[in-house]
Amino acid sequence: MPIPLNAGAVALAAILLATPAMAQPARSLSQCLNKAQELPDFAFEEARLWEKEGGGGDARLCQAMALLFRADYAAAAERLEALLPTLTLPKATMAGLWARAALANVQAKRPERAEAAYAQAILLTPSDPDLLIDRAILRAGQQRFWEAVADLDRAVALAPRRAEAYVLRAAARRQLAQDGTAADDLARALEIDPGNVDALLARGNLRAARGDHGGAREDWLKVRQLAGDAAQGRDAAANMAALDALEKDARGR
Repeated sequence: MPIPLNAGAVALAAILLATPAMAQPARSLSQCLNKAQELPDFAFEEARLWEKEGGGGDARLCQAMALLFRADYAAAAERLEALLPTLTLPKATMAGLWARAALANVQAKRPERAEAAYAQAILLTPSDPDLLIDRAILRAGQQRFWEAVADLDRAVALAPRRAEAYVLRAAARRQLAQDGTAADDLARALEIDPGNVDALLARGNLRAARGDHGGAREDWLKVRQLAGDAAQGRDAAANMAALDALEKDARGR
């Protein structure tokens, strides 16, 4: 699954802290980013003052990151989109910043701008499977399943032992009525990670759709054992209850 936006922002901040600052007036990018993680409102105002004192791109970048940390996604994305074309940083850092802009746009429910930001990130680091997986999730959410599968094909080629990519591709393939290849993807995911609750839940769903109620129940029971009260566990319990009701109704006819 895609990295949570705030977790991703923390990881990106760690990269930026190791990147030489573009300018070093009275403050530094590293100091500002540290404050942005802990006190985003305060850091944003301090970065605005820093910009007036000549902080330049560093100050504007810190403002964008502070907005990101305080979950002001639309404003953060807009600032990043305006700022990034003016920066000269290592490709991996720039790709990470474009990815943050993409995820901020996703949170702000602006998928077209998210797509454009992902395109910039992938152009910079085309061999990053995480970016491809994240864009595939965006595309699947727009019912662009063929394009999602294309991204996941690339992700699988780059990271053949990423169970998550197979589970997501199976979900997209089911939407395209490709149940056979979806089953193959789930089998591969469970070969890599036998306790993957998303794969088990999806395989149970597929088995139920094919009439294999015993196999479906077996998978859902495993999910209940492994996931407990997490979302997957609750979904598995609901599926078993629905299956019980279906079988009871069939016996009563």
